Amino acid sequence: MKNPKCILVVDDDKDVLLFLEDRLNAMGSDVLLAGNGKEGLKVLQGQSVDGVLLDLNMPIMGGMTMLEKLRNPSLSPPVIVMSVNAHRSELLEAISKGHWTFSSNQ
Repeated sequence: MKNPKCILVVDDDKDVLLFLEDRLNAMGSDVLLAGNGKEGLKVLQGQSVDGVLLDLNMPIMGGMTMLEKLRNPSLSPPVIVMSVNAHRSELLEAISKGHWTFSSNQ
């Protein structure tokens, strides 16, 4: 049997975290959760992950700042950026940094 993928979900909305954890677990993935970018970076320093689902707008450290920190090659798993409130320019900026985006308002 294949090893399950490990996905880090970074979002300040607890309902979003729990929903994504439930769905990803149902798909056979191991899931790690973080409530902001600072927590997400701490998780990445201690755990190898196969991908990150990242919200842009969060307190303490937002998604764009976390993306900047992920330029470190030792901390650079694939990232999918999520946002409910992001402006198109923010999403384009995230794409220009090499990350795919999903927004519920596109």
